[in-house]
Amino acid sequence: MYGIKKVTEITGIPPITLRAWENRYDVIKPSRTDGGTRVYSQENVDDLLWVIAQREEKSISIKQAMKLLKEEKEKKDPFIHVTFDDSDGSYESYVHDIYHALVNYDTNRATHLINLAFSTLDYEVVFHEIFVPILHQVGDQWQEGKLSVAQEHFISHFIQRRLFSFFQEISSDVNKAKALAICPPLELHNIGLILFSLFLKRRGVDVIFVGENTPKENLIPIIQANNIRLICFSITIEEHIDHLESFINYVQSYPLDLDFLIGGNAVDKLPDKYKSHILTGDLNNWKKWFEETDLF
Repeated sequence: MYGIKKVTEITGIPPITLRAWENRYDVIKPSRTDGGTRVYSQENVDDLLWVIAQREEKSISIKQAMKLLKEEKEKKDPFIHVTFDDSDGSYESYVHDIYHALVNYDTNRATHLINLAFSTLDYEVVFHEIFVPILHQVGDQWQEGKLSVAQEHFISHFIQRRLFSFFQEISSDVNKAKALAICPPLELHNIGLILFSLFLKRRGVDVIFVGENTPKENLIPIIQANNIRLICFSITIEEHIDHLESFINYVQSYPLDLDFLIGGNAVDKLPDKYKSHILTGDLNNWKKWFEETDLF
């Protein structure tokens, strides 16, 4: 769920315009809190992005795009009877159907299928058994030239938005030690970092998520003021390892009581001195690490 300011950040549509579209077209209608504050669902956000895309791709007006959206919504939902066969425990049918919906920019179908998955499965299962395989498939298909850059970006951002929506829904103990989640300078791939941050939050750890391409300057006051006990780094490209080492050396030059973990596709290229700080593998490995750590 999103507030109107967050929706503006995601879509680039000013709040005054969002309110005007709601009143003028009566198509994209956020819910309201008891106090009257607008709350936008993921479907609302996806609809707004679809309207913007229609305007740009088809050179039509917002009014025309909203009319198209309304017509789509008034049609009988073709996915209402969709079911998944996961009797073999592989979740392949989820991955297959959601992936193909996203490849074809069908956000309505993808959203419906993902919501169905969340309604029947634990959300960490959806994250790790459905979203992660989809992202791996996207990466493989893009490298083989079977997906365009636009498709790769669209799917990655779509899944990233779904993951971020859980940050507000998962509560944590603000009185406990915290974790800081960052990518070193030039590192832009952060979905693995988002997943691990959500993993920690579910287990009561408050996470300050800073994200991609983070400069090391000005972080020390954040660490000191927020009782940070763990810094989580993501490194996916070998050429960025020098920046990661510089970051770690900078932090370690201060008398701070904290540890750090490193994940990502480039961890096998790290110097041996960092091997004990690497955490890779599946959800079960993360659970084992958490059970054994005394950081929190």
